[in-house]
Amino acid sequence: MKLHRFLSGAILIGLVTTIGACLSESERGPAQFDCPPGPDADSGWPIVSQVLEQKCGTLDCHGDRSRPFRVMGRNGARLDTNDIVGSTDGTSVAELRENRASACGLEPEQMSAVLAGEAVVDSLTLCRKPRLLESHKGGRVWLDDSPGYLCLTSWIDGSVDEAACEAELLLP
Repeated sequence: MKLHRFLSGAILIGLVTTIGACLSESERGPAQFDCPPGPDADSGWPIVSQVLEQKCGTLDCHGDRSRPFRVMGRNGARLDTNDIVGSTDGTSVAELRENRASACGLEPEQMSAVLAGEAVVDSLTLCRKPRLLESHKGGRVWLDDSPGYLCLTSWIDGSVDEAACEAELLLP
């Protein structure tokens, strides 16, 4: 009888553990990681997101939901599947949150190290790939002194260079 109870308990524990491992990220709750400010307007994140949407967010790039780094907005995938790509509807607050989480969640431990001053911003894949310091299927997006790169890194550094962001948005 004791063996039966022991086996029943072991099976129950195994079942609970297995079910817990099968839960999706959204069912477990949001992942916790460090991230620069956003998505409210005062943080500067909306204009940084707009730069990423314009340069990276098309459906053939990071506007594709299957990519590890995803950018939601009017140029690519939308959170609300009723929104049409290319619509005049601006990026929603929920999409701004998703874009920020995607940028920070690409390498959460490395982003935390950068924000803590333990690593340099160029250690982030988010900053290396668009400058081809690491292989990037999309090719070179920015040079070291490009307004878009300065926009992105200024956000990571904690003070968005809005002039650089606006200059990038004016480029083709």
